[in-house]
Amino acid sequence: MAFTATSDIASDCTKLHNRKERQIARLKLSLEERNVRNMHRALAALIIATVINGGITLIASPGYAQTSPELTKKVLQMERDREKEFEDYFKEDLATVSKTADQTAAELSRLSAITGTGSALLYVIPRKTHLHLVLITPDGTPIVKDFYEVTDPLLFETAQRFHTSILRLNQAVTQETGQQLYDWIIKPYEQELKDARINLLLFCLGDGIKDLALPALSNNNKYLIESYAMARIPAFNLIETTYKPFESGTLLAMGASTFQDSTIPPLPGATKELNLLNQSLNAQRPNNWTVKRLENNNFTQGKINQQIASTPYSTLHISTHSQFRPGKADASYIQLWDQKLKLNALNTIAWRQSGADLIVLSSCQSALGDKDAANGFAGLALKAGIPSAIGTLWSINDKTTATLMKNFYQALPSSSTKAQALQSAQVAALRATNANIAERTPYYWAGFSLISTPW
Repeated sequence: MAFTATSDIASDCTKLHNRKERQIARLKLSLEERNVRNMHRALAALIIATVINGGITLIASPGYAQTSPELTKKVLQMERDREKEFEDYFKEDLATVSKTADQTAAELSRLSAITGTGSALLYVIPRKTHLHLVLITPDGTPIVKDFYEVTDPLLFETAQRFHTSILRLNQAVTQETGQQLYDWIIKPYEQELKDARINLLLFCLGDGIKDLALPALSNNNKYLIESYAMARIPAFNLIETTYKPFESGTLLAMGASTFQDSTIPPLPGATKELNLLNQSLNAQRPNNWTVKRLENNNFTQGKINQQIASTPYSTLHISTHSQFRPGKADASYIQLWDQKLKLNALNTIAWRQSGADLIVLSSCQSALGDKDAANGFAGLALKAGIPSAIGTLWSINDKTTATLMKNFYQALPSSSTKAQALQSAQVAALRATNANIAERTPYYWAGFSLISTPW
């Protein structure tokens, strides 16, 4: 009996061992299959091979599904329409629209992986009778939503009330209209954005809302900038998508507090801003920045070109009167010490030769709600030939501007994207404990906008 019992136990142990072996084998197979699937998704999303000499670019399609031919055609046409708006405004050929929605999704996936972000593209296009929204995430096909209750007159009137309330520091109306705009633009995609773990939004906005103060959209008293870093882009085909980590290096700080033409109002805040940047960035430890200054009578086209030709810069910072006005591109300008640099002639300064990744205009003013002024503002980086630009939608308090820009530059070297550095500075402004309540309202921080490449 003892022998039989021992045999039974041994037999049971053998069965148990074999069962465990089979379970382990199935687990290994399951893990291997999952790794293969993940590898295929990663390869599909991330591999981009360029054959330069042959002029051929092969871009992988997104990992989950391919966009239907009909929807692919519609998204391409939407990109071409945005490109044409800027070509008509600047009166020049800008680019050839060729990236499909699947290729855009692959680019977003690649850039998200490199930067450690979740980047998505949201088209917000007024269509007279309805609001047309298209979301492209790193791992999916376009998600299209149309809202026929949101007509152009209703949308534009709400956006106008929103901006007016910000400028008048009317928080009640800002919250009301900011919530309404959020409900129309962001709320329809809340679940998709959450599922895709999106924390960086690229907005491609249509005529009538290109200058929307996006950071101040709000949901239950929480501003959009508190949830997402963001940038506004002219079109995805018109922005630079080659990523290189930002290096602080040398900053060329330019501006004027007085001008050759004495009828131009002085801008004392420009000198204060450049002084604060110089002091704070030079004192930063470890010292990531070297600051070079061109001020007042040195702030001329010739001196800027001379400086750019002799020294490479990572960032170009300009503090002066800058106006984006209704009408043609030559109606908008940046005020140098001795002349108005018209927007259509912006490239007479060889900004690109500096090697800079970013150009900042900290004292812009735009004619809010005007199509031409909005095109000029949104096309700033495009016309300068610099990957990214920062501008302000309205003229902002000198002290607040100087502090926000200081915080932005201090955050930039440790941030994986420019958009996140600006988000950090804006959130710091709205949550500042050493500021009075008024200085924490959107007027003081929501006008700062990153234009074109957010990475």
